[in-house]
Amino acid sequence: MRGTARLAAALEAYLFIHGTPVRRTELAAVMQEDAGRIEEAIGLLRDRYSREDSGIQLHESGAGLALATKKEYDAWLSETAGGKSPLSPAALETLAVIADREPVTRAEIERIRGVSAGRVLASLLEKDLIEERGRLEVPGRPILYGTTKRFLQCAGLSDVKELRESWKKRMTEGELF
Repeated sequence: MRGTARLAAALEAYLFIHGTPVRRTELAAVMQEDAGRIEEAIGLLRDRYSREDSGIQLHESGAGLALATKKEYDAWLSETAGGKSPLSPAALETLAVIADREPVTRAEIERIRGVSAGRVLASLLEKDLIEERGRLEVPGRPILYGTTKRFLQCAGLSDVKELRESWKKRMTEGELF
């Protein structure tokens, strides 16, 4: 049995190489450790990354645990590392419609938004936030769109249902609109 510090170092290396969120059950299986020891090591990493001299954090979402830069450095990193521009309000609105209604056609998106969505869809496809999910079996066979794993990763979700549940909860509590 290795010490907690060595286990934390191994978890850190695994999360760094993995690059996407990892569930605790996977960490326990990969490290061949019980859940309690994994929690101790995660606690050690949280303590390490909470210090002022760390630029990264242990981010937890419905999708699992991942290493991420601290929010306070986002703007600076985007500026210096040539990060991609943020999504426009039109892109965010279109993405919200797709996430809520997927799979959905361009005509449905345009009906809901009240404007043409062609350019926005092309941009979201290029950014790998949405994907084509086949075609609707009606005359003209329009393309069906849905969100991608990249979208879920960026949103910190394991499933789009988490987003819908969050919206529903926030609407009932009066936090939205």
